[in-house]
Amino acid sequence: MPFPPEHPVLTDGVVTLRAPGPDDLAGAIERYLESPGGSFGAEDARRWVTYGITEAWAAGSQLVFVIEYDGRYAGSVGLKPDSMGNASVHFGLAAWAQGAGVAARAVRLVLEFGFETCGFHVIHWWAAAGNWPSRRVAWATGFRAGPTIEGLAEMAGRRTDAWTGWILPGDRREARQRWLEVPVLETSRIRLRTWRDDEIDRITTARTNQATAHFLPFIPQPFAAEDARWWLKDMAEQAAAGRRFNWCIADASTDLGLGNLTLFNLGPDGDGELGYWAHPDAQGRGIMTEAIRTVASWFFAAPADNSTAADRAPVAGSGFGGARLVIRTAATNKAARKVAESAGFRHAGTEREAFRLSTHPDDRVTYDLLASDQVASSGAMPSST
Repeated sequence: MPFPPEHPVLTDGVVTLRAPGPDDLAGAIERYLESPGGSFGAEDARRWVTYGITEAWAAGSQLVFVIEYDGRYAGSVGLKPDSMGNASVHFGLAAWAQGAGVAARAVRLVLEFGFETCGFHVIHWWAAAGNWPSRRVAWATGFRAGPTIEGLAEMAGRRTDAWTGWILPGDRREARQRWLEVPVLETSRIRLRTWRDDEIDRITTARTNQATAHFLPFIPQPFAAEDARWWLKDMAEQAAAGRRFNWCIADASTDLGLGNLTLFNLGPDGDGELGYWAHPDAQGRGIMTEAIRTVASWFFAAPADNSTAADRAPVAGSGFGGARLVIRTAATNKAARKVAESAGFRHAGTEREAFRLSTHPDDRVTYDLLASDQVASSGAMPSST
């Protein structure tokens, strides 16, 4: 394909993409050395910036730009053409420039260059599974989410799974769906936050019990550490896809995980559904009731930017703007029903034999709570995201 013989200068007024220069060398070396175990050392970075980028451009094997931000080297972004008229995008940013939307701006500029100037048909993206910063940039710039491919990438001499995505010339260069940031909610007794990777034992203990086996037979028993790790990854995936919030209910004083509360089935009209479970040593203390009331207060509160619950990404200090919450459980699950009723939810209906237990079908009861209902709550709002 016809590529420009030399680097053009691309800018959006904040970020500039250009050819490398002598003044970029120190910043490039610093950036590559920031990642322990990376494939590039100081000498590799020197060769790449001094002549490697220019030679790759001349050969048409890689079209790499230096990212300039705030008047200095901030990283690089490039396109790697393939034999079918497509390309893959790659980018990396210095630590000092992260968190300001620089990478997304750079990717948008290089996408425009790739489609409009180079005429690529499709531009692909991939990142090792778990590289959330890269995935966040792909999400923000409009890439369609592709499958996770086992063993696609090689990292530090080992095969690893990779996330994939692609974007077309006519696609908008902005997020296709919201990415849910779980807000931290607090009362005098509890803190609702995300689970940490070092809490695997706490999760497995809470999820391995006779009641869970009976009322939620789809959950493996015993719930092993491998199951807990998969569950944590799935919760992160669900948030990234805009499908659900998931909170660890922690003790406000000790930060010990006491249980879990999930908000899912988020509908376009402001509906949502709650699911919950508690660690054995936290049951019978009103912890879950307090957590549900706290989330309900936040869920019904108006968002700060006046957007709707269907399309917004919550921010600190802002409500979700929801309209209706529901809780569904087995009719014989007395503990779950007591929690729903104590949190102010009203019995909205019963479906016969609609809840599958481990031994037989049970009736399914639905409780709901509306924004217009009088809710006894702590009035807690997100303290951070």
